[in-house]
Order: sequence, then C-alpha cells, then structure tokens
Amino acid sequence: MFEISKYKDSNVKLSIRLPESIDNTLREIAKIENMSFNNVLVSCIKYALDNTDLSKYDVIDFIKK
Repeated sequence: MFEISKYKDSNVKLSIRLPESIDNTLREIAKIENMSFNNVLVSCIKYALDNTDLSKYDVIDFIKK
C-alpha cells in the first residue's frame, strides 16, 4: 500500500521536468498531507521502485540499500 513518508536523508539535489498535471497532482497531495513536495515525490519514486521487478537491472543491490 502506498504511504507518504518523511525522508530526512534526501540530500541529492537535482532538477527535473514534470508534466504540469503531475506537478499539480503532487503539489495538491503534499498540501492535503501537510508534507513537502519533495517527500511526496520521493515516496512515489520509492513506491514505484519497490513494486517494480528490478531483476533485469544490475543496480538492484544499490537500490535496495
């Protein structure tokens, strides 16, 4: 089940481009959940990685750490 968590160890800065509809949705979720946009985005990415078959990638051990 998808849950939004607080991530205190998020220290890599990057710039991404999102479709406006995704940006709006994530910002609305962040507002409703009283969480930062970053926490919502990281939670979504973590959920996607946790629920994806990563066996065909060489980075499995790196991602699971």
